[in-house]
Amino acid sequence: MNTVRQDVATLGSGWNNKVLLNYALAMRELDKLPITDHNSWKFLGAMHGFDRQLWVESNVLDDSDPVPKDLTNFTYGSQCQHGSWYFLSWHRGYLFAFEAIVAAKVKQLTGDDWALPYWNYLNNKNPEARRAPEAFLLDTLPDGSPNPLKKYPRRQGFSTLRPTSLDAFSLAAMAENDFQVGNDGSIGFGGGVTGNFAQFARWTGDLENNPHNTVHRLVGGGEGFMADPYLAALDPIFWLHHCNVDRLWEAWMNTAGKTMVRDPRWLDGPADRRFIMPVPGGAAGMRFSGRDTLKGGKLHPRYADLSIGTGVKPGVETVTRVSMGAPEQQNIEPIGANSAVVKVGSGPVRTRVDLDPQATNTGIAAMGATAPGTPVTRLYLALESVRGSAPSPQLEVYVNLPEGVDPYLHPECHAGSLTLFGLNVASRADGGHGGNGLGYTIDITDLAQRLTNAGDFDPNHLRVTLVPGEQITAQKPVTVERISVLKRSGIVS
Repeated sequence: MNTVRQDVATLGSGWNNKVLLNYALAMRELDKLPITDHNSWKFLGAMHGFDRQLWVESNVLDDSDPVPKDLTNFTYGSQCQHGSWYFLSWHRGYLFAFEAIVAAKVKQLTGDDWALPYWNYLNNKNPEARRAPEAFLLDTLPDGSPNPLKKYPRRQGFSTLRPTSLDAFSLAAMAENDFQVGNDGSIGFGGGVTGNFAQFARWTGDLENNPHNTVHRLVGGGEGFMADPYLAALDPIFWLHHCNVDRLWEAWMNTAGKTMVRDPRWLDGPADRRFIMPVPGGAAGMRFSGRDTLKGGKLHPRYADLSIGTGVKPGVETVTRVSMGAPEQQNIEPIGANSAVVKVGSGPVRTRVDLDPQATNTGIAAMGATAPGTPVTRLYLALESVRGSAPSPQLEVYVNLPEGVDPYLHPECHAGSLTLFGLNVASRADGGHGGNGLGYTIDITDLAQRLTNAGDFDPNHLRVTLVPGEQITAQKPVTVERISVLKRSGIVS
């Protein structure tokens, strides 16, 4: 496919945006097809996640609708990779297949060529960047018929991404220099190491955490499809969001100073089950691996721009953090943990993370190193085996918050905001992940430096406070099996 993906904001407003008008016309036809058709809108959506009962309850399917076996026997269905270093490569293949099928339908309907546009919501040069493209908000098409781009539900009253002052909605992920660090990939841009297929695995990468997860929640809220991985890909705005996430990865890989993974397990994996995508016309599916998604591979995309709204300048070294050397030469060391499961329901919950004082002191001393050849460290807070029943609950994390205060009045103690997208899927004991939950790491280096400068960093322990956001209640709590502190060590290069 020799197409160039463009910023949707540059293509016109409303139905003057011919790319989105053609998208709507194609979606309307694809959505008429039964789920048994590999090119149908429902089949494409079910590949990301599928729960028949939920789809019936959500009026996507009727009780009597047949479901193809290759959606339920782990050939095509519920393939999406999250909390895994396959997150970006799998979704790139997913976008490629979707774009090809929609483009074929657009060609059939209008004779036009078509490429999937991206929603550049972090473009600070565009004051309307966070507003959804107008075509997704209109009730009708130009001919007066219902607008298919608005068919599936979103957050009540949604028109614009409206993060709170504490939300993780930024390009912070682009500052990370390494796709994956450590044997398990707990730290890095891309996600945790998983040699085999795992729909929701252990460690969430920086880009997946933010902005990917955050946008899913901001669009979907508590009732919209985008907030639930079982339904998310049915919302046509999903594809423009993921196109932008994919563009951010491409921009990151094209920036000097960034280190992409070259592990054969990533390049050729998963080992136990190859990824497969449908092709236009419904012929035999296309299989692929990570290698196919890189430059020169059959699934490598082309973007009109990789600089605007990405936080980096491809071709120019943009190392916003000091380089810590080659990933394989860095070390990840746990230096402390709490002692019990933390359950978060209707209000803030505190726990204490006991630290190894010697390891902590050496870590603090090397945090600000910049001279080449000297040891340098970064500190991370790790939340392990996070479980819950809500699809994308929001959790705020604070360090050394004074007792009894309103957390929101103390942003200086705020460590990070997490959207736990897919927690419902990752917590199901009968799912492919065995209910192990999800894991997240938060870089607290700058916070630790501020606390140290203020004399409020005890090398013997940290006080961690978890504050519930939307979708977390006493009836739908979130549990965190373990909270630990990781020290990342390297040599300034």
